[in-house]
Amino acid sequence: METTINLFNKIKTLMSENSLFLLVFILFLPDYALYPAMGIAWIFVMYEFFKYKGFNWSFFWLLLLYLMIVSLVSKNYKGFAGALYLIILYAYGGSIKRRVTPKTYMELQFYIVFSSLFNFFFNFIHWRPSWYDWFMGQFSWIIDFGGLPFYGDGYMRAYSTFDNPNFYAFILLIVLLVCFNQIQFQLTFKNYKLMFFYIGAFIINFYALLLTGTRSILVALGLGLVTILLAQRKWMQLKVLIFLGAAAVLFIMSNASLFPRFMQISQHSEIRFTIWETALTQIQKEPWFGKGLFTYEFLFDRSDAHNIFIESFLSMGIMGTFIFLVYVIEKIYYYYNNAYYLDYPLALSVIISTIMYGIFDIPLFAVQTSMLFIAVLCLPTRDKEFLKELT
Repeated sequence: METTINLFNKIKTLMSENSLFLLVFILFLPDYALYPAMGIAWIFVMYEFFKYKGFNWSFFWLLLLYLMIVSLVSKNYKGFAGALYLIILYAYGGSIKRRVTPKTYMELQFYIVFSSLFNFFFNFIHWRPSWYDWFMGQFSWIIDFGGLPFYGDGYMRAYSTFDNPNFYAFILLIVLLVCFNQIQFQLTFKNYKLMFFYIGAFIINFYALLLTGTRSILVALGLGLVTILLAQRKWMQLKVLIFLGAAAVLFIMSNASLFPRFMQISQHSEIRFTIWETALTQIQKEPWFGKGLFTYEFLFDRSDAHNIFIESFLSMGIMGTFIFLVYVIEKIYYYYNNAYYLDYPLALSVIISTIMYGIFDIPLFAVQTSMLFIAVLCLPTRDKEFLKELT
């Protein structure tokens, strides 16, 4: 018992001294290390949630209650588990936000990029301990691990430690936007050493993005990069980016054989259209309340509706979607009045690119993607500590 207490105290000390880095780094671990580390992290963030009395009135709690009720009424128990996970996600965001200042928000971005470089090598090293398959088999009711990773016909899609190339692509989308934002930031303040680090990281992670074979993510990335430059009013760089983007599109169209998944766009589009049609038919039948999170999987034994707008109305109905939109407006209003303007470009680009990518997929239906998304949106606010840094 004493040994267990000492071990817990050591873990607690480690988390306290390096918490911001660890809360990011664990998201990039291989799954056999991720889940034990995630369990410890969840205990840590929930401990902080109760310690610092993290419960404040927000429309989030109304949304959570709504999702729990409709899930239970519909006997959608996975949807109910997903609603409970939102509490952990809320507590995780609180732990990040508690540590974020304008200075540490820059450190947070560095931690994300550093972790992605560590993570990059797992594209080429696929190893799992013998106990892992048995262990995760006990949780097959949550996700069909046997169907992952995904391999296409005649090509392989990189997935690193995320078991799914689309989820890995979304992680890389955020990483690349962080890199690009930092390149602009370091260029402005003439920190060329750090700027070249982020340029190198951008190149490596963009190569990894191409290895995922995810097509719509490239459109989302381009829109995110444009958003950063527009928000920062970098007109010359915007013109260069548009030129390079047009050149890239022409190269892909002229060398389609180098990008085999681009040859199958029409085939895969038909699958998407069928999924959307199925979901829309169900929405017309029951438009108001939905059946909780993961409704598409609950009803049709498929992963999701592959569209965040359709999935929202399908899972939450008109009532739940309305509550969610009110919560989003609440958060936008808060950050508009309290956040620092230098941090707007990154947050805005992540939101817009996520919406763009969400037209074709549900990027936030994974633990790592949802937590990293929340971490980036934990913007520093104009508090007393911020004022001290300015003076």
